[in-house]
Amino acid sequence: MDTPETIAADYLRRGASVDIGSAISRGWALVRDNAGVLIGASALGWLITIALGCVPIVGWVLGIVLVGGLDYLFIRRIRGEAVEVGDVFAGFSLAFANLALAGLVMWLLTTLGLVLCILPGIYLVVGYVFTLPLVIDKKMDFWPAMEVSRQVVHRHWWSIFALVIVLALIAVAGFLVCVVGAIITIPVANASLMYAYEDLFGPNVALPSAEPATHE
Repeated sequence: MDTPETIAADYLRRGASVDIGSAISRGWALVRDNAGVLIGASALGWLITIALGCVPIVGWVLGIVLVGGLDYLFIRRIRGEAVEVGDVFAGFSLAFANLALAGLVMWLLTTLGLVLCILPGIYLVVGYVFTLPLVIDKKMDFWPAMEVSRQVVHRHWWSIFALVIVLALIAVAGFLVCVVGAIITIPVANASLMYAYEDLFGPNVALPSAEPATHE
């Protein structure tokens, strides 16, 4: 069985890079051309996640599984697959245990890092950003997914960190526009992040210059 180090090395050998402007422009185009399903799925997933947040631990874990399903929905649409709003629940049938465990372990390690010295926590928050997509898309167990994400992101850490900051600002900007703008900015941020994932972990076919598929 391949180790996380071997898997990460295979991805790093591709020599992929993270282009923030390209990721955001492609994310915007994807949401623009598939507004109904992507905005609908995002709204449904995040509303349920927020509601579940009221239930200690269990609700948070279920919310993580929903986020994983939402990430996978975006990845599939990026690849030209047909998706439906209900696909946001795919994490419960495809990778429930590993998504839940990934969420819990990431929370424990990043919280520990933030409490002890802040900087290690920030490093891990960014390093683990692709863990959930790797679990549900690549069918990895939670720990290998965490380590592969961290090791690949380590090579591109500052670029991914900058992307995360820019996407957070885009999402916040949506809330400042009477909150309603977040209905668009949050899906765009998610789509942009999944394009960065696809550039680093997707099929060997080069994707950065490809036009996003439109919803049929």
